[in-house]
Amino acid sequence: MSKRFFIIASLTIAMVLFAACGGATPAEEAAPAEEAAAEEAAPAEEAESATDEWGYIVIPAGEKVVVGVSSALTAGYAAYGQDMLNGVTVAIQDFGDLKGWEVAVEGNDDQCEGAPGVTVAEQFSANPYLLGVVGPMCSGTVVPASAIYGENKVLMVTPSSTAVKVTAQGYENIFRIVANDDLQAEVAVDYLMNELGVQTLGIVHDQSIYGEGIALAVQSKFEADGGTVTGFEGLTRGDQDFSAVISTILEGNPDAVYWGGMDAEGALLVNQLRGAGFEGVFFGPDGIKSIPSFVEASGGAAEGAFMTFGAVGGATGYDEFEAKFTEQFGAPVAYGPGSYDAAMIILNAADAVATVDEDGNLVIPKKTLADQVRATPHSGITGYLEFDENGDLKVVSITVFKAENGDLVPVKVYDFGQ
Repeated sequence: MSKRFFIIASLTIAMVLFAACGGATPAEEAAPAEEAAAEEAAPAEEAESATDEWGYIVIPAGEKVVVGVSSALTAGYAAYGQDMLNGVTVAIQDFGDLKGWEVAVEGNDDQCEGAPGVTVAEQFSANPYLLGVVGPMCSGTVVPASAIYGENKVLMVTPSSTAVKVTAQGYENIFRIVANDDLQAEVAVDYLMNELGVQTLGIVHDQSIYGEGIALAVQSKFEADGGTVTGFEGLTRGDQDFSAVISTILEGNPDAVYWGGMDAEGALLVNQLRGAGFEGVFFGPDGIKSIPSFVEASGGAAEGAFMTFGAVGGATGYDEFEAKFTEQFGAPVAYGPGSYDAAMIILNAADAVATVDEDGNLVIPKKTLADQVRATPHSGITGYLEFDENGDLKVVSITVFKAENGDLVPVKVYDFGQ
């Protein structure tokens, strides 16, 4: 018999004898003690969840805090997705531990598609040690996956998803650190019309939430500013031959062609446009801002092409980040810097609100974590980052880049909200 059992048994016998002698406490008076014992026995997370309406992330000692990355890690857009994963890896290296808990990155392949993105969201949401998610990468992934993250109150910060709908759904746990497509369209149209003198525009898109969304935004803005859209055509992602679409779009003899889509198809499209004799301006969104998978993959046809992207470089800490990133992974492709900032936003917010309970668990209140992200300005390597009530940036910059001699050169910066 253990000492503990002997003491409990002895106390039990004494209580029985005391009751037999008529000294029992009335049941009503015993109730508060029983309630107190029940409260002490309740799991810490059950007791705490009464004070944070979204509940708590509870991570025992010895377990790792997980930062998830939802991005395309295979097929045509893998260069972007791996860039995101690498950016988060460097952020975790720079941040270190979270109140003594090791932080680990976990990347899952959402293929830049809706259904795989939902699967990734379900997998991440089922992980009790998940702190938050950087991504998804593509708007067509974010929109369906956000319902899962919203239902499970998973903090999500995307460094790349630009569709207006992403932050228009009312989820308090979803943020992005890039300009939306309406602003990208405004910049593209201004540069096309006022810097390049374009008056007629053919538009091609990939029929995705992202690609068609920004194409429609460009069409609306271009026509509102007095330009003429000579054609609006969709192609299928993954196809290799765009001759039919090109033939149709060139019938209007446009001054420029705007591409709403990603780099893989963009490289093929500009190559085939040049092959068909088109000598006008080729312009695209952030989805084509890649030297290896757009400029180089185009076989030289992308020379002189333009694209919009968030401002890169110049912020405090960027040069140090770029050197460290490049040493490990090669030069950042596109979304590495933004993913670094997204991870740092999540980690710094967690550091501000996390506590260690009496059982030695790391405890992070979910809604308090999201509120901390929204309330706290962040000096990132991509610039000043402060969110509005919708999860969009209050201040944002967009840079127009031009492909020149195998490089992407910034030619003009537009600032919003300053």
